[in-house]
Amino acid sequence: MRGPKYFRRRQRSEVFLALLLFNLILVLLQLWLFVSVLEGLLGGHTVMAIPAAAASILIMAVNIWILRGTYAGGE
Repeated sequence: MRGPKYFRRRQRSEVFLALLLFNLILVLLQLWLFVSVLEGLLGGHTVMAIPAAAASILIMAVNIWILRGTYAGGE
């Protein structure tokens, strides 16, 4: 028979895996933004640089928030 600690540990690992997958999606989105803006800059279009930088900063803030929550949840 498995105790409540086993189920808590298993639930934590599933949540951690979901957070990792969400983080992977955010990183891929950030890469896509970077490549799109770089292509635009090489083509002489500078319109998308500021909005993409703002979106990238927002994605970084979400990643930092997830990291802090992960550290706080481990205690």
